[in-house]
Formats: sequence, structure tokens, C-alpha cells
Amino acid sequence: LLMKYLSVQREKSRKYSQSWQRQHTADELKTVAKAVNYLSEHSISTLAELDAALSSVSDQADAIREGMKTAEKRMKELQKLIEYGKNYTEYKPIHDELKNGWTNKRDKYEEAHRAELTLWNAASRYLHANLPKGTKSLPIAEWEKEYATLSGQRTAEYTKLKETRAEVAELHNIRKCVDIALKADQPEQTRAKRHEQER
Repeated sequence: LLMKYLSVQREKSRKYSQSWQRQHTADELKTVAKAVNYLSEHSISTLAELDAALSSVSDQADAIREGMKTAEKRMKELQKLIEYGKNYTEYKPIHDELKNGWTNKRDKYEEAHRAELTLWNAASRYLHANLPKGTKSLPIAEWEKEYATLSGQRTAEYTKLKETRAEVAELHNIRKCVDIALKADQPEQTRAKRHEQER
């Protein structure tokens, strides 16, 4: 089928200039050589095996992406916990000072530390809503460690995803070449029948 694809492409290029034909033929030979190498490396010799490989590699890419989405979601949660945890810890003394019960300078103190108190209140609300009840201390170091681990895993998964997507693209290109050869091989009626059977 790949040889048939080459002859179809050669036939198509006849209407163009000699130099364009030579370049086009060289490009198509590279495409077919790459396809043949891939197919022989992966022991694929039939159309069914090609489709099975394409389906399998596509599923792999999808699974990697889903795993990455889960990790990314957790990383976002951790980022917020770390940020609010640090704000809570840093501005707690200011908040505690305000609660000390003195009244005559309270308004001035509150005005002078409005930004810090706003950050502390936001952190307090977020942490109370997102941490288990009765949490006594904030495990910021543990969150940072988990974040670093997930970040490393995500980088490794991203590399794997890029490789898998490149393989999917390679298989799609081979399938496209094969489809062109199959269409050229069949008269219009046979093609319509085959299309009906595939449905």
C-alpha cells in the first residue's frame, strides 16, 4: 500500500515542473521510508495491526493527559493552601494584637494594618473552608514538598506525553498514506460499498 501511495503521488506530480517533481518525489520517499522504518520497528504489517496500534497509542496519550490533569488540579489546591497558609502565619501576630481588647487606639491600629488584616482574614476564611475541622497547625512544609514532587512528576509526564503524541501523529500520517493508496486502488462503486460496510 505504501508503494502504491508513492505511485499515486508520482502520478499527481506529473502536471508540475521537473524540479518540483524531483523535490516532491524526494519528500514522498522520505515519508514512506520513515513509515516503513516505524512499521518494521513495531512489527506492524497489516491494516488491522496499524489501526490497533493507532488506537492503543491514542489511548496511552489520553491516559497520560488525564493523570496530568489530576496532578495539576492538586497542584493548584496546594498553591492556594501554601499562599494562604503563609499569609495566615505571617499576619496572625497583627490579628492577635488587634484582639487584645484595648479600645482607645484600636481604630488607628486597624487602619495602619488594614492590608495585613485583610490578607489574614482572607487566609483564615479559605483555610477554615478547605481544611479538616480541628486542624491545629498548618503543614506548609509538607504542602511544599508534595507540590515539588507533583511538579517533578508532571514534568516527566509531559515529556512522555510529547513522545506519545509524536507517535500518534506518525501513525496518523501512515494511515493517511494508506488511505490514499486504498482509494486509488478501488473503483468508485467498490469504494462506496466498502464505506457502507465500515458503517
